[in-house]
Parts: sequence; structure tokens; C-alpha cells
Amino acid sequence: MVALNFVQPEDDLVARRDYTRHMQIIRFLAKDVPVALHAGELWLGLVPPQDLTFHIRQAIEIGGARRIGHGVALAFERDMEGLLAEMQARPVAVEINLTSNDVILNVRGKDHPLPAYLAAGVPVVISTDDAGVSRIDLTNEYFRAARDYGLDYRTLKAIAGNALIHSFLDEGQKRSELDRFDRASAEFERSVTSRQSRLQNAMTLIKAALVPRR
Repeated sequence: MVALNFVQPEDDLVARRDYTRHMQIIRFLAKDVPVALHAGELWLGLVPPQDLTFHIRQAIEIGGARRIGHGVALAFERDMEGLLAEMQARPVAVEINLTSNDVILNVRGKDHPLPAYLAAGVPVVISTDDAGVSRIDLTNEYFRAARDYGLDYRTLKAIAGNALIHSFLDEGQKRSELDRFDRASAEFERSVTSRQSRLQNAMTLIKAALVPRR
């Protein structure tokens, strides 16, 4: 067993009524198994306001989630800044699903918490949620992140790396895939710089040097 991911519409009556109990059950069942949970895939008008205030925190602190899917209701969580600091420190990665959140929750642009997660240093990964339903692919979501939030190459590269760093691969597989990612990134960067002027190359090298080392 690689991991446990427990998925249920959070606005469902049973999910709302028994959310805390469900998190306790997951903690009991997954003592030695990594946990990823959908949490905070909610918005105003979908559930009573009280139900917006604790799902992400309980998924982490009770359910033991190491990855959070969506996390859209961040702004309504009690002590949002404390929660962000906790996610950064543990760390807990958040899977961002821009198109899904737009289509299902009608949350986009300045309402979406992606900038808040990035500013707080929470590990962010980009996800499609359900590519078959949304008729998109991962490239679409990276493009949307760059277009709507002005994310530069350095940030997008870090996000792509996070998908491996915070995966549930064993350490040997993870290191191998990260090395492959680094080689592919370097090859891409060389191909770009070969078509640029010396000044552009210098700027690219400076930016690359500022990418945090793992």
C-alpha cells in the first residue's frame, strides 16, 4: 500500500456531520501509511459558514494528511496564518486545481488561495483534479497558473519539483526521479539559452542560481 486518499464531497450531509469522526478513523487506519486528503473544497453558499472553518486543519492535525487536495476554503479557516505556518513547517503540500475550482466552485482569480500558499512558503503542486471531466491536461493548468498569477519560470520549476519531493515514492525512487527532473530541466534551459543573446543568457543564469537547492 503506497498511501491512503479518502475522497467524498465535503458538502454532503454525512461528510459535514461526521467530518471530525472521519478524520479520527483515518488516523487510526493509517498509522504507518502516508495520507493525502481532499479538504477545503468548499466555498460560500455551498455549506453553512461554520463548515468552512476547520476542514483543512482537521485533515492535517487529526487525519495526519501530508498532502491536501484543493484547500480552497483557506481564508475561512480559524487562524489562517497559524495554519499556513504549520503547513510550511511540517511540511504539508497542497494540490492546486485551478480549472476544477473555477468550474465546480466558481472560485478564480483573486479569490483563489494560490498566492497565499506561495507567499507563506507552503509546498504547492499543480493538479488537474479530474482531467477527463474538465477536458484539460497538466500543461493547461501550468499555463493557467502562469497567465492568471504571473508565475515565472523559477516558481513553476519549483512547483514541478514539489510534485516529486512531496510524492509518496520511496527514497530511492524519489532521488532517481529528482535527478532525472534536474537533467531534463538543465537540458531545457540550455536549449533556451542557446537561442538568446549574451545579456539574456546572463539574466537566465542569475535567475537559475537563485532557485533554492534541495
